[in-house]
Amino acid sequence: MSLEAWRDRELPDATQEGLVIGINWSGPRLVGWSFTPMEVLNRLAAAD
Repeated sequence: MSLEAWRDRELPDATQEGLVIGINWSGPRLVGWSFTPMEVLNRLAAAD
């Protein structure tokens, strides 16, 4: 899946479902970072 498809299709769906996006989750307790879809969109826009 391309970044554009994920950004344009999947992140809006995640927002509607109240999900968070987990980044670099690892280990038995799934330690990492969680962001709302809007936070992810803002970070992607800032990276452009």
